[in-house]
Amino acid sequence: MPYTTSQFGAQFGLRIIDNLQAYLEASTATALTAIDATLENFADYRTPTPIVLNFPALFVSSSNTTIEQSDDDSHLISEIELYIDVALDGVDTYALQRSMLKYLLAIDRVIRSMSSTDLLGANWNTGGIVTEPIWEVTAHQFGVLRQADTIYRLDARIVLVVQLLER
Repeated sequence: MPYTTSQFGAQFGLRIIDNLQAYLEASTATALTAIDATLENFADYRTPTPIVLNFPALFVSSSNTTIEQSDDDSHLISEIELYIDVALDGVDTYALQRSMLKYLLAIDRVIRSMSSTDLLGANWNTGGIVTEPIWEVTAHQFGVLRQADTIYRLDARIVLVVQLLER
């Protein structure tokens, strides 16, 4: 029997990832300037950081979704984990580490400034979501400093968890 419809209209991370991407692209330059006017805005938002060539770079990806279906089958509770990866390069390891901390601070502040509409879109409360989403940054993770000739590279990751109650 072919697929016809689902009893749930839940979209999980699908309704989040593009809105988060757009909000970060629109807001990070202002947040970076507020922290340190010498910081460059991200040159690349669309290339996974392991293969990026233009720095600084930011890339949003989904990581994991944990889903719990209610006992009465009336709703789904999902916990969606997203990664915001950052890649920087430079010639001074001391300055590179401090710059990374500033970039992560700016992104963290942008995420904490989002509204439910920023995260889920203008009509989020008519699309099967039962309650407002809850989100929080749960980690700032740092990669290993790498060297290619006289240029150094440093990667880091912000882990964002969003909880949704959907029908």
